[in-house]
Amino acid sequence: MVTIDEYYQLDTNSSDSDSDHDSALMEDAHSEMISSSITTNGSLSLSDDENFLIVTKNKSDRIEKYLMKNNKEKLQKYAKMNGLITKSYRQQIWPLLIPCPTYCPVDFDQINKKYSCRIDFYAADKNQIESHRYYGQVRMDVERTLKRFPPNYSDSDRIELQEELIVVIVKILIKHDYLNYYQGYHDICLTFLLVLGADLCLPFIDTITKSHFKDFMESTMEKTRDLLYYLMPLINSINSECAEYMQRGGVGNVMFALSWFITWYSHVLDNLDTILRLYDLFIVSHFLMPVYVAAEIVNFHSKQVLSTDCDMPSLHQYLTRLPSELDSNHWEEIIKRSLHLFRNHHPDTLDLLNDEWRRKCESIENPSMETILRKRYGKDSSLTDNDENKSLDIIGRDEHPAALPRIVLWGVTLTISGLAIYIWNHTQRTDPTTFISLGDFLAQLYGK
Repeated sequence: MVTIDEYYQLDTNSSDSDSDHDSALMEDAHSEMISSSITTNGSLSLSDDENFLIVTKNKSDRIEKYLMKNNKEKLQKYAKMNGLITKSYRQQIWPLLIPCPTYCPVDFDQINKKYSCRIDFYAADKNQIESHRYYGQVRMDVERTLKRFPPNYSDSDRIELQEELIVVIVKILIKHDYLNYYQGYHDICLTFLLVLGADLCLPFIDTITKSHFKDFMESTMEKTRDLLYYLMPLINSINSECAEYMQRGGVGNVMFALSWFITWYSHVLDNLDTILRLYDLFIVSHFLMPVYVAAEIVNFHSKQVLSTDCDMPSLHQYLTRLPSELDSNHWEEIIKRSLHLFRNHHPDTLDLLNDEWRRKCESIENPSMETILRKRYGKDSSLTDNDENKSLDIIGRDEHPAALPRIVLWGVTLTISGLAIYIWNHTQRTDPTTFISLGDFLAQLYGK
């Protein structure tokens, strides 16, 4: 038995150059388009099943070649750009791409082509697990997440898998007591459990948790919110019209994408193959890659977004379901766009993008008179005096309805104030000098 790193040491003497590898990736990326265009006498095209077999065989041959040469670097690139196709390949390659913790080395059996942990570094008895502070919440989340479990599982198999998932999650939380469980973390752990199994998934969940999810597991969600706020600057960098429209519509806080980010889309997607394809990408990418993917998802649907009513309920409802409306071909396009966006706007530059977006938001929220007139009368700014006076009248009329909420607010304030004064005065009957009037109360309330 040898360790993963020993067995998969990079083959520096490999005859394949990076340019050859990039060409291979390009060939695979275009293989679907090529195979789908093959015809016989211009009339008979290949069926979808035949196309799928051609594409899958091309990818399989490439993966087998890299596995044969133990080429970790090229497998990493392939996972990112093309995906690893099958559960069998992921069982061999994910443990290679995700470094296991130093305190839990994993061995590779060259004969059986399987990985195994030497010792159970995450051992915990039943009492430790069930007495953990998050055990009840974890069990509740796992038991009500039925759609994530494979449909071919029997009820007994599903229940067994649920129990394994609960134990896996709590063992990680016991190992790292500083981590705080959040709803959605169970979706992450379930995906690794389905691929690697209960005996092997723990060290790799451990590593990926600390490298990609620890910010979501702090005592508050402030760090998560701040990271998610990079989404709007990224959308603005590729589609400013869509970003401005979303900001005016009240969805600039991007809460619609929260579950996308913290569950790697596994909470909002039903297709396990699509989920696993995204995990192939995310495990070998920067932890903010899901935000780049989110930006390209919105950009991909920008026409539909711009045709949705510009209000928060309508936009939020539409945006939340965008990932589920993409098919597998669309996802490959989204991934390629996301990788391109990442190259153009590396995470190190996102703070600059964020500053630009904040300045733009100020102009969106406080438009100039010229901007208002353009929105009323189109792009032609050469308005007559009568047109300008008319626009000012319209703007004035638009502002009148805003007075109604102020009237209601003052009415509620006066009612509550009167009630408070009545209660106070009736509790001070023995000392009339302490009575207060409504005027005195409001003066104290508003510091006048």
